Amino acid sequence: MLYNMNKVNETIGLTCLGAGTFPLDNLQEKIGKNVNIIYQHVGGTAGNVMTILAWMGWHTLPAARLDDSEVGFQLKADMEAYGCDTRLVSNAPDGGTTILDIIHKTGRDGKPKTAYMAHSPRGGRFVNHRFWTLKQAQELFDSLEEMPDVFFFDRCAPGNILLAQLFHERGVLVYYEPNEPVDRNFLRAVAASDIVKFSNEKHPDVSFTEGFTDKLFIQTLNEKGLRFKLRSEGWITIPPEHNPHAVDGEGAGDWTTSAFINEMGHHHMLTFDRIHLPNVTHCLEEAQRVASQSVSYIGAKGLIHH
Repeated sequence: MLYNMNKVNETIGLTCLGAGTFPLDNLQEKIGKNVNIIYQHVGGTAGNVMTILAWMGWHTLPAARLDDSEVGFQLKADMEAYGCDTRLVSNAPDGGTTILDIIHKTGRDGKPKTAYMAHSPRGGRFVNHRFWTLKQAQELFDSLEEMPDVFFFDRCAPGNILLAQLFHERGVLVYYEPNEPVDRNFLRAVAASDIVKFSNEKHPDVSFTEGFTDKLFIQTLNEKGLRFKLRSEGWITIPPEHNPHAVDGEGAGDWTTSAFINEMGHHHMLTFDRIHLPNVTHCLEEAQRVASQSVSYIGAKGLIHH
C-alpha cells in the first residue's frame, strides 16, 4: 500500500480541505475471460483531488465518513500513504464505503472500452457514500483551529453546502465540482461557491450560470479543451494540449482541477478578488498541460506512480 512517490514540490504552506466522494477505485483489465487487477487506490473526485494536491506539496484534509469495513480502513490508510492528513476521516458503522470497478476491455468492434460498476464491501450493489449531516458539518467546522486556503467539494449534500457557506463567510476560496443535475440544492451549492467546474457531458446547458455575476465557471469540453466565464464576462475557450501518446483519460478532469488550484496558489490567487482574466487564462492553460500529461498513463493517478 505504501508508494514510492517523490512530490513535485516541497510543502508550499497551503491547505485544502475536501469533502465528497472517496471510493476505492478497483482498476481492472479484461482480456477474454481473464481479469487482471491493475491497482486498487482511493479515487472519486474529492479523493483524487486531495491525493494529487498532497503530491503537489499541499497540506490536504480529506473529510470523509467511511464505514468500519476492511475496505473503509484501507481507504484511510491509502490517503495517508499519498500524504493526506486524515484527522477528519472517520471509520464508523454508520459511515459508507463504495468500491468502483473500472474495467478496461475490448468491445466487439475491436475498440477499447471502459465499463463501470459500483458496489459496497458488504454486498450492496449500489454506491454507498455517506456525507456529513448538518450537525456533523457544524461540529467539523467548529473543531478547526485554522481555516484552510481552499474548500473543495463534489456533492451538494446539505452538510457540504453548510460547510461551503461557513467557509465562504470566513473568506475561504470555495471550489465546487458538481456531479448532480441542476436542482435547488445544486443552486444553493453554486451560490456558496467561488469557482464551479463541470463537464459539458453532465451539464451541457449552462443557462444556470446566468443568474450569478460573482463566480468563475469552468466547463470542460473533452477533446475541444475547456471554456470559462468570469463574473459578468462572456465565455472564453482554451484549446486542449494534444497528446499523441494518450492511453487513458481516467482522472484527466481531476488533474485539471488539482493543477489549476495548485497554480492559483503559486500565483497568490486564493481570494476571489485576485482572480482576473489574464491569470485565470494562464492557470487554466497550465492545468490543461498537466491534464494532457496525465492521460499518458493508465489510471487516474498514473502520472504520480510513473
